[in-house]
Amino acid sequence: MRGSLVIKVFAVCFGAIHLPLISLLLYLGLGRPSDPVPILVVALVATLLGSALAFLAVYQFVSPIDRLVKAMDRYQKEGVEPFVEVRGSDGLRRLADKLLSLVRAQELNMRALQRQANSDPLTGLGNRRWLHNAVSVEMSRAARRDQWVWVVVFDLDHFKTINDTYGHAAGDDVLMTVAEVTHRQVRPYDLLARVGGEEFCIVATDDAPSLGIIVAERIRAALESCNPIIGGIAVPVTASFGVHRGDPRTESFEDMLRRADAGLYAAKGNGRNLVVDSKDAPPIGDQPQRVSLTIELAEGDGQTAGDKQSGPIHSPAERLGVNLNRPPDRRRECGNSR
Repeated sequence: MRGSLVIKVFAVCFGAIHLPLISLLLYLGLGRPSDPVPILVVALVATLLGSALAFLAVYQFVSPIDRLVKAMDRYQKEGVEPFVEVRGSDGLRRLADKLLSLVRAQELNMRALQRQANSDPLTGLGNRRWLHNAVSVEMSRAARRDQWVWVVVFDLDHFKTINDTYGHAAGDDVLMTVAEVTHRQVRPYDLLARVGGEEFCIVATDDAPSLGIIVAERIRAALESCNPIIGGIAVPVTASFGVHRGDPRTESFEDMLRRADAGLYAAKGNGRNLVVDSKDAPPIGDQPQRVSLTIELAEGDGQTAGDKQSGPIHSPAERLGVNLNRPPDRRRECGNSR
């Protein structure tokens, strides 16, 4: 009986139907007068009592269904994961458990798909789609707090030579090392993303007048001193940086990226392995045309041509529930860093 909702409902209905008859038999069996009025009163009271007990019992059986429906409606409208406690071990309890487990599995699948759509699987950093979505929150917060938005873009120098000389697997090792070294130099809540094949972007908010330059120079020096060991050979790795300090109240993220990209182009043209502030770079219109992944970042979502694939997201500010700035699982030794 404990394991069958049908038997429970049948038992309640049987008791409610037969309670008047049972009550009359007990009444007469105790030798009470058989006048019509007392018998009618006993039958009426027993019928009302049976109906009340049947209502309470059926409500107890059915109310979990109503709670499940309300929880599912709230999940559908607000995204709140449903939780309904159903006691017992009958079919309704098993139905509730199955339904809730399916919803939880669906949530896990959706979160996995979201992570895959917003991160770079090689480095564990966010991709440009994630950065494009996350940066609006940072810019709004910076505007409210009267802070600057620092945009730092950097590109590895002569990365094609590394791929051609040591192979693409070695190039992947270098990219993972760069991601790990960069992650160590930024704050946990700064936005860090790989936005192209060998191009990275950092977005940080602060009221310090030179934060972006300091961070870029720190990363540049760390990369220059960290020579990944590939096939027993220390491979030198350097990068060129463009930095822009933007006002979130007057500049769009696209404008900030364009100005940071101008600094990156100037660093490439002046010997590489440099940090160039956008205010020291030539005007954007005076520069030769350059294929810039950061410009593509500001103009739309999706993967860049240099991205290999999409994978689980790890967010530095944990806006999606996971740490985006988590270092890559596969660490690579740096020849001069230890």
